[in-house]
Amino acid sequence: MTLMHRAFTAFAFVAGLAALGPVTANADDESRFSGIAQLDLTNAYYFRGILNENDGLIAQPWGELYMNLYSSEDGLIRDVTAGVGVWLSIHSEETLATNGPHSLYEADYYPLISTDFAGGFNLLTIYYFYDSPNGAWDDAVEELNFKLSYDDSESLGLSPWVNFAIETHSTSLGPNSGTGVQFGIAPTFYEGDAFSVSGSAEVGLTIDDYYEGVDSSEDTFGYANIGVGIGVPITDTWSAGGSFKYFFFGNDLETVNNGDSSYPVGMLSLTAEF
Repeated sequence: MTLMHRAFTAFAFVAGLAALGPVTANADDESRFSGIAQLDLTNAYYFRGILNENDGLIAQPWGELYMNLYSSEDGLIRDVTAGVGVWLSIHSEETLATNGPHSLYEADYYPLISTDFAGGFNLLTIYYFYDSPNGAWDDAVEELNFKLSYDDSESLGLSPWVNFAIETHSTSLGPNSGTGVQFGIAPTFYEGDAFSVSGSAEVGLTIDDYYEGVDSSEDTFGYANIGVGIGVPITDTWSAGGSFKYFFFGNDLETVNNGDSSYPVGMLSLTAEF
């Protein structure tokens, strides 16, 4: 099965769910569908600490469509939402291009399931297909992700999360498919009508073969970053934002990342939610 066939299957799966009709406990048809579209402009693209490009202009548009399958105010499971997404990375430097479209370095396709549990817990399950339309790599990488997050806004307000990434086909780094874990916090420092200020901190570790070095060595520590972000609402639908993160890399990733032990990454974003 080709990558496009897999992506089509993912989209068709969610479309099929929509055709089944409403299965929600407390939601009408108008509230079942939602989505987000965003354009990010950044000075560098690091995938979980792995350098992809840090020269030229990098534009990363992406979008996700959601359908609410179940919603309830009682019980263990409070909400189930299915969705599909597309994420692109477009580089003015035509990174590693061997064919056209030369600027389209990466195209990702993914189905997702988001489940809210009682007590403020959420489990987000995503299956990614990482493809390179410009031929930067030939074999699409496939990865299963389980992200568990906790809404502690009524107490500490740190919004902690942990994600397990399991490569199921090919690999983003090294010869072997691997497994990694990332965890972090995303506190909101201020939220007002005119703007909001948030922070972030994240660490990425290998479990097995996720950050393989050039000599087949592997440090447990992959990367860490700390950052701050500002969001500005424009209308009920549109918003803008900016963020800054400073990355720190382990020994193996420092070698992979052209000898950089750290790197600053800034981003500007324009978002529409519907």
